[in-house]
Amino acid sequence: MANSPKLNFVFSIEFKKILEKMAKKDKLGLKKIEDQIYKIISNPLVGKPLRNVMKNYRRVHIGHFVLVYKIENKEITFADYDHHDRIYKKYSFI
Repeated sequence: MANSPKLNFVFSIEFKKILEKMAKKDKLGLKKIEDQIYKIISNPLVGKPLRNVMKNYRRVHIGHFVLVYKIENKEITFADYDHHDRIYKKYSFI
């Protein structure tokens, strides 16, 4: 997707709440998330594709945390961000 047109992007309600919390409590962590968001927007395929119940999602690691997003209908949806030990458990019941 290097020379393809830029995709639109949106944040899920859950992801917006996480960003708001981080803006108050962890500005360095928020900066790391922002850096990854810019990388994903410029190259949406940078993240590793996920499998099973999360097969339409991709992920990038930020330290011990995982940023989950999906590409659908020319749009990137930033879905969730949580510690590696918790993020996949959230989606195991879908």
